[in-house]
Amino acid sequence: MTFVTRILSRMVAVFAVAIFAIQTAVSLVAQDPLPASVTLTESQRAASGIKTSNPLLKPFSRSISLTGKVALNEERLAHIFPIVSGQVDSVHVSLGDVVREGDLLVVVYSREIGTGKLDLFQAKNQLELAKLKLTLQNQLASNTQELVQALRKREEISSLQERFTGRSMGDFRERLLQSYAALVKSEADVERLTGVANSGAISSKQILAAKTTRNADAATFFARIEQIEYELQTSQLQASQLVKEAENRVAIATTNLQILGCDLKDLEDIDPIKQGAAVSKYSIRAPLAGTVISKDVVLREQVRPESQIMSIADTSTVWIEANVYEKDAPLLESLKDRPVRVRNAAWPDREFVAKIFFTGEIMDEKTRTISMRAIADNSNHLLKPGMFVNIDFMSQEDNSPVLQIPSGAIMEHAGTPFVFLQKEPLVFERRVVELGDSNGSMTVVKKGIAKTDPVVTSGGFILKSKLLEGLMGEE
Repeated sequence: MTFVTRILSRMVAVFAVAIFAIQTAVSLVAQDPLPASVTLTESQRAASGIKTSNPLLKPFSRSISLTGKVALNEERLAHIFPIVSGQVDSVHVSLGDVVREGDLLVVVYSREIGTGKLDLFQAKNQLELAKLKLTLQNQLASNTQELVQALRKREEISSLQERFTGRSMGDFRERLLQSYAALVKSEADVERLTGVANSGAISSKQILAAKTTRNADAATFFARIEQIEYELQTSQLQASQLVKEAENRVAIATTNLQILGCDLKDLEDIDPIKQGAAVSKYSIRAPLAGTVISKDVVLREQVRPESQIMSIADTSTVWIEANVYEKDAPLLESLKDRPVRVRNAAWPDREFVAKIFFTGEIMDEKTRTISMRAIADNSNHLLKPGMFVNIDFMSQEDNSPVLQIPSGAIMEHAGTPFVFLQKEPLVFERRVVELGDSNGSMTVVKKGIAKTDPVVTSGGFILKSKLLEGLMGEE
């Protein structure tokens, strides 16, 4: 026999042995060595604690359990930096203190604040002066306009002097009365000369000269009125403009200080004479109510805008952070704005409720997870940022009802799942089933049982042990 022939003979023998082994295994599986049922005695039934219930026909909700952690609510967290440089004059809080919004935290001496307040003080003084000038100018214009109206009505000079004595008009009174007196005199001269013209004592040339003088005085009087009215309007406009400019300077100086963090009430009563160097004090106040969780400032320390001096967190609400695995990514959209149950080992008897508000759009390439955040009420302050928590929530994927049983009712042998059905008080049938999805507590059953079948939900391991005992006894 040649070498090749010997090799082929051995290969045929190996294949024959393999085929025989496969046929034997198939035959054994087909025989299903476990008994079809198990029977208990009365005493065994009483001691077994076996309980049964019918399968449920309802929509299936898949439970998702995650491990997460408690984190600060970043929307209620403030890292405090001084906006100006300076020296710390006083610190009014300590680490762990609870503060309200607007409470005084730190007072700093700042040259920048002092200069800004002095500029504001000067601007306010200039505004007061400008307003006073405008008031005086308006009063002067009102008195002058009233005098002009009286002159247009040709009131007597003696009456005008009595009426307007002591009322401010500047030089407008003198200019108006001089031109008015000249007009009154020239008009009287014309009237006098006209009365004696028929007697022949006065020549027509004299009358013409008098009328010419009267016309000139009238022109001068009315021109002066127009000029004075123009000057009044101009002076009022200038005074009003000075007030606006002063108001702008005050607004600019105030805004600059507000940008630096000064409170308006701290800018109302600036008095360098009374306050002295204290005018440069800069108050840093709490932007929100919460707890001082970090403090990096001490008395007489130099602080700068780039250095954080304190952090305040409102822990009445906290974030619950977790990472959702890639296989659960399709569920994220349905989970938004839904409540979840949160548990922590420090409080085993308590359950907290959180509401999902964020599911990330980007998957972490290393962990293959997507970030998820929920917000939880923490008014009792039991959840501490940094704690690990377990998160459980239900996601209903399909509204159509399916048959489902408690997951603890399912047994398995040699990779085959089965359940026990109670056929008689002491007889329990083993029924092979085809399973679907499971949420940990409940499992969907696709084939093998009906809705009316009494499924063993507790004590199934005792029945399985009895089956295995029977199998071993047969062997």
